[in-house]
Amino acid sequence: MEDKDPVSELIESYESYLKSSFEELWASVKIEYDKLEAYSVIGGLLSRQVTMSIQMARSPNIWNGHSAPLFLRAMTDLHITLSWIMLDLEDRSKIYILHGLGEEKLLMEHYKKEIEDNPENPNNEQLNRLVDAKSAWINSQRRDFFVEVNLGNWAQLDYRRMSQEADCESLYKFAYKPFSHAAHNMWPHVSIYNCKDCNSPLHKHHLIPDLFEAPIDIDFLFRSCKYVHMAYELFIEKFRLVVQAPMPMDWWYDYFDRKMGHPPF
Repeated sequence: MEDKDPVSELIESYESYLKSSFEELWASVKIEYDKLEAYSVIGGLLSRQVTMSIQMARSPNIWNGHSAPLFLRAMTDLHITLSWIMLDLEDRSKIYILHGLGEEKLLMEHYKKEIEDNPENPNNEQLNRLVDAKSAWINSQRRDFFVEVNLGNWAQLDYRRMSQEADCESLYKFAYKPFSHAAHNMWPHVSIYNCKDCNSPLHKHHLIPDLFEAPIDIDFLFRSCKYVHMAYELFIEKFRLVVQAPMPMDWWYDYFDRKMGHPPF
């Protein structure tokens, strides 16, 4: 039987660790049954953070400057959200849910308007099914006539202010903002990853488009692991948990110490 290649072995081991540690951590949380919605929110956010790291690990071809920042931007966004909600668990979870329901209600109204304005559209049957599905989902949580549509930021704060309140402003400045350049296709990212210098001196060496193959870099997965670690810390500190599984960063360093005698970089 052939040995697994190092990348496949890392992916399999990392995913197995994340699944088992997540299950142990969440099982350690004592649910307060008068705050079920709040625990649904933070549990869902923790699950999403772990899921994004697993999905990223499964796709080593995206461990590069083109694609990895899209995952990492979402993960830093989530950590700021989770940290801020944890400061006032019940009220902020409710705000988070109601804003999400309002977003779905607005989308449902857009579908209804599209059907009304284009009665001959052959896709109307499918759109009606979407409207019914979204209406049922909203009403399963709140009667839709009680759901307001809020067109602003769900927390009524921008992410910089949220990060300041949640004591994670350095994450905002040094990760969220730089990764936003990739997520929003901003010039600091596009000029580096999608352009090259023109060779013609007549053109003053302006930038021209280029399909640049960015190198694979395991540091991107390391960062993803770090953001899961930070989420675990939030739960352990908030709920004073004691878990047997190693923390994500401890697992990471131990794995490479055992396999290589040193971290990968």
